[in-house]
Amino acid sequence: MSQPIDLSQFPDLPVEVLNAFAAVQFELSVERAARQHEQAVVAEKDAFITALKELIEKLESQVQDYRRTKFGPKSEKLDPAQMELALEDLETAIAETQAQIAFVEEKIAASGPDPEKAAPRKGAQGTRAAPEPTARRTSDRAR
Repeated sequence: MSQPIDLSQFPDLPVEVLNAFAAVQFELSVERAARQHEQAVVAEKDAFITALKELIEKLESQVQDYRRTKFGPKSEKLDPAQMELALEDLETAIAETQAQIAFVEEKIAASGPDPEKAAPRKGAQGTRAAPEPTARRTSDRAR
């Protein structure tokens, strides 16, 4: 990271130049802070995405276990009470995982808008206004 220029080393510079340098240094510090903030937001969202992917894998595994327990070849051999208990446990685990996914999604939504989606892209064209309607020609025969 570059260090700010010490303008006291140049006592002969006009005041306008000193003010211009100070303004540029301020703009650079603001841009640097904004970039650091964006990097922090991106890192946070990357962590949320990783957490969501892990939760989705866990949920898919739980759903497979549920299907295997309910529809697998041994499902007919189990006592109905045991089957109900096993399915209830799996349903509870699935519901907990879904709640965790919802919590992470809320965190993502609360973290603010995505800077890439919020800013218009370069070269993106706005919507055009609809053309003015033209008057229809009516012929004497149509009347």
